[in-house]
Amino acid sequence: MTPEESQINQSILDGVEAAGGGYVWDAEVFSVTLMGVPLEDDDVIPLCGLRGIQQIALDSSRVSIATLAALAGIPGLQSLVLARGDLTEGQRNELGRFGPEIVEVND
Repeated sequence: MTPEESQINQSILDGVEAAGGGYVWDAEVFSVTLMGVPLEDDDVIPLCGLRGIQQIALDSSRVSIATLAALAGIPGLQSLVLARGDLTEGQRNELGRFGPEIVEVND
């Protein structure tokens, strides 16, 4: 990762913390969690700029399928954990085409 990519990541992660989320970014793990934070598309889209991210976990109750697809398309993303979502089978299949494991968590 270039110093510029690291700086962009840190800027995005500062926004994650400001929204009430958290992250782990070390040599072995890079994940973001916004599970208890019901955000909307405009709040979530910046996550698409992350480089080297392995997992994103978020409350998807207010996030559109288009934004979820953009997240699923992040290069190298291994899993997208969605809380409080209500995906149809077709939407699950659409997101699955991008590569990361899609995990739905309902309380």
